[in-house]
Amino acid sequence: MRLSLFLLTFLALYFPVHAVDSFSLESYLTQVKQKHLGYQASQLVSQGAMERSGESSLLTSPSLFSNVSYLDDQKPTNNPAFLGNRTVFQNYTLGVAEQTRFGLGAKLSYNITRTELFGVNTAFVPLPKFYNVVPSLELSQSLWRNGLGSETRATVAVVEAQAKATSLAETMKSKAILAESEGAYWRLAVARELVSVAKNGVERAKKIQEWSKRRASLALADKSDALQAEAGLQGKQLELQIAIDEEREAIKKFNSLRGLDSESVEEKLESVSPEKLVELKPIERKGKREDVLAADEARKAAQAATQLGKEKNSPNLDLMGSYALNGRDSALSKGISDASKTNQSTLTIGIKFTAPLDLGTITSDRAGYLKEEKGAELNYQRKVFEEEIEWNELITRFNESKRRLKMAQEIEKVQQQKLENERARLKTGRSVLYQVVLFEQDYANSQIMTLKTELQILALMAQMKTYLPTTDPTPGEKL
Repeated sequence: MRLSLFLLTFLALYFPVHAVDSFSLESYLTQVKQKHLGYQASQLVSQGAMERSGESSLLTSPSLFSNVSYLDDQKPTNNPAFLGNRTVFQNYTLGVAEQTRFGLGAKLSYNITRTELFGVNTAFVPLPKFYNVVPSLELSQSLWRNGLGSETRATVAVVEAQAKATSLAETMKSKAILAESEGAYWRLAVARELVSVAKNGVERAKKIQEWSKRRASLALADKSDALQAEAGLQGKQLELQIAIDEEREAIKKFNSLRGLDSESVEEKLESVSPEKLVELKPIERKGKREDVLAADEARKAAQAATQLGKEKNSPNLDLMGSYALNGRDSALSKGISDASKTNQSTLTIGIKFTAPLDLGTITSDRAGYLKEEKGAELNYQRKVFEEEIEWNELITRFNESKRRLKMAQEIEKVQQQKLENERARLKTGRSVLYQVVLFEQDYANSQIMTLKTELQILALMAQMKTYLPTTDPTPGEKL
């Protein structure tokens, strides 16, 4: 016995029993972020698309190119004395190319080739084995299609806008998931309180039913009163079952959003403070929501695509020019030295022109792009309009719900005072239990009205948070 007491004392001192902390909304949303696969997918796609939006710059970035080739040609020739009976050719090329945003294409390269002719007459071909060294600069300027780089800039704009539109749309998805999760949290918190209120209602209805049944058996009341009380009890039991079913659905939704397939929640959720809800102010909107910004990027992409479609079906008129230095010798070093001089240079200037002939298809294609651009513009304008309407409606409903909550609180206080007064009258013998229980039911109904109004406010607040910028922290005010 003494040993048992000692162990109990030891456990009490070193392992005290703590009150169960409530499972906060912030902790729940953290679980959702970690376990909700849809949220994680949206985050990854959003981040990936935003990182990919820089891909468009590669279109106008310098690129390195090289070429190494070997040729051994042993086919018969018409004049072996000059062409030989075998040719071995080696080529090494290294260069940098760039397409600028104003339509100028540039290519700077250094080319070394080694040629060896077998079977030639050295009297006619004094250098049967030689090196060609050619540093060259090639330029091409668009004068019609892609004039001043319009097609290049349109291509860049399409790639960038499409990636940003994807990123913003996925960001909006992830914010919607968090808003849905916040609503699910408060739904379960209120559902539990409604179950508690419904259980108390059943207990009170049982008291009324027993009281009415006893009076009817003593012929102090009509049998219809007992039947009415019985119906009232069944009605309260039905209300309790509805509340239990709602709690079960709320639990499943609550767990589903955090990646669990379970019909039980052991955590204790935060309680709602009606007083703070009444004083709660709506969230201040900052800028446009991500779905509207995504529509704006889609509009930009459609505008750029229209320009791109116009350009790609336009005639090509390119001004081309190249300048190369040349060195040739049997020794590579001498060939490289000669290639640094301008006395053996090559200059080429020319114009290239091509034009499509299917004018009917070109006209139809351009008309299609213009319609798509107009559609994207209208869709963006509609998104802006809908966002404004939805925000104003949220604010209106939020303020109306707060007014209803204040009225519901006042009704609840009056019902509570009425109940307490009737209980005092019962103690002095001026009332009966039946009347007290009826007043208790009135008080319970006012509690239910308050709880449901609180849930409406919390759900509206969760929706309003989707209008916050992604970088803003989620408000953590205790409610």
